[in-house]
Amino acid sequence: MCPRDSSEEGDGETEDRPHISPAEAELRLFGHDPAYPGGLEIVDPDDAEDAEEEIEDSPRTVLITGASGNIGRKLRDAWVGMYELILLDVEGGASDPDVIVADLGEFDEEWVAHFSGVDTVVHLAANTDELASWEDVERANLDALGNVFHASALAGVERLIFASSNHAMGGYKELGDIPITVDLPPRPDGPYGATKLVGERLGKSLASAFDLAFIALRLGWIQVGANLAETLPDPWARDMWLSNGDLIRLFDCAVEAELDEQTFVVVNGVSNNRGTRWDLTDAAERLGYSPEDDAYAEEL
Repeated sequence: MCPRDSSEEGDGETEDRPHISPAEAELRLFGHDPAYPGGLEIVDPDDAEDAEEEIEDSPRTVLITGASGNIGRKLRDAWVGMYELILLDVEGGASDPDVIVADLGEFDEEWVAHFSGVDTVVHLAANTDELASWEDVERANLDALGNVFHASALAGVERLIFASSNHAMGGYKELGDIPITVDLPPRPDGPYGATKLVGERLGKSLASAFDLAFIALRLGWIQVGANLAETLPDPWARDMWLSNGDLIRLFDCAVEAELDEQTFVVVNGVSNNRGTRWDLTDAAERLGYSPEDDAYAEEL
């Protein structure tokens, strides 16, 4: 818990010290007081250790864009009490009062300020119509994408999780029965899939240029609401079904996985569907993802 600023309330008497930045505060914690050049403010080692433990024990702060959408609402329900959540969406207001209304297609200091102090950003916001035209996806899937990624880098976010899509590889649907691995050349099946590929490549650039880990999840078929296997429209949808339970497991892994020296990760995100072409090797090895559901389980 940070100490209360003595200038906020009280008898009005404050020490004659200048305001210090977070970096200077860290120096002071370990014995150097920048407000008194040449002098030291000795800090009890036990106090310093307690402060570090408090920081480690505090919940991770996760910012979700597109928080009012299908996936956003499912993650919110699962993460209540687990993380400190900051929720952004172009829609909200009275219908969703927990959400901060923000037009991410326009870089604005008002919503950018909410990225300060965030550990992990989960970028879901997009036009999710896989049949949308370039004109329809330009602002929501490209402008907003660049703005959110830029805001994350400027704020010093540690991890950026991007909701990519199977549509970045949708061109493989008609190409035989080869396994669809993440290291195959991308084959977007339209403007929507192409914007997801753009997000992946921009994320790779960010991870190289900043102290930031980027994870792209090529999400499979996720229906609104209950998302049951029996309501899937065809075998292709069944092959890449991502159940609600596995959706949460996948995003949990993306937030919590120890990445070591990895700064750029792309994985397929589907359930454990029998006979699926969507390869989950990288998801298991790099994130520890272990799906439990199978769209064909009822047939066993």
